[in-house]
Amino acid sequence: MNIEDELRGALDVSAPPPTTTLDHVLKRGRRRVFAQRAGAMLGVFAVVAGVGIGATTLNRAAPDPRPADQPNTGPATVEHSLSWPRVDTPPQIPYRTWSPASSAPPPAGRSVVDIPLCDMKAPKQPRSVDLGSREFDPESVAAWLDQARKVLPEVIIGAATPNPTHTSYEADVSDSHGTGSVRITLARFTGTPLENADDALWETGDCRPAQRLVFDGSVAQLHEVRPYEPFQTLVQVLRLYHKDNTLIQLELRNFGSPDLTPDPKRPGSLQRTGAGRATLPLTEEQFSRLGPAVAAVA
Repeated sequence: MNIEDELRGALDVSAPPPTTTLDHVLKRGRRRVFAQRAGAMLGVFAVVAGVGIGATTLNRAAPDPRPADQPNTGPATVEHSLSWPRVDTPPQIPYRTWSPASSAPPPAGRSVVDIPLCDMKAPKQPRSVDLGSREFDPESVAAWLDQARKVLPEVIIGAATPNPTHTSYEADVSDSHGTGSVRITLARFTGTPLENADDALWETGDCRPAQRLVFDGSVAQLHEVRPYEPFQTLVQVLRLYHKDNTLIQLELRNFGSPDLTPDPKRPGSLQRTGAGRATLPLTEEQFSRLGPAVAAVA
């Protein structure tokens, strides 16, 4: 028997006798006091139970209180994965894993990347105009960067700076983790975009096949991140083999203009003096957005 049954039993009494005495009055008074107290207890139990259920529900819906002592770095960044398929061909076998040279190692506290190294294989078919040897106008670069800013509103893309021969342009790419850059060069090829993308599959020294998007007669090909000297430089290449036989190469780098200073030995040139940031300024998914964006204004 639970407490409700006991209380109901206590209240379920026979009718009072027809005669009323002091003893009867006292007994009836004690019964009423007991009933009032029992009702109050039931109300307390109901309130406590409701509070307990509500607290449990709120605790399940609220954030985990354990990291509350950590600094609030703002809203979480949602990273999207790249859906481009890899080229269906066997990977290369690495000959070793990259390690930094003692002459310009990564800065103190920066972890050394664990990236396997594979052979660079030049394309079998030569290009009619090679990368870095074709001059192009700043208006085209400005149009590409405007399109890039539209598809990458979460980062800051600076103005384009040309090299002395106007055969390459560089622009800073910045976020809360620092400044990197993107370098743009052009080339011309013969044959179809797909043939040239296949021919240059291992030109950047990837170990795994590149990720590729074929669209509207053009081919965008995203290669692996590669390490270089000095300071554990990181570079990732995105190539657009446009249907008009123009090859546009974008090199994403983990350093930018804050890491460059005038070279006293070569007037008008810059030299690398800063280590840059630890990571590239764009994720693979972000970088891949530039393929169709550049194609739209090529």
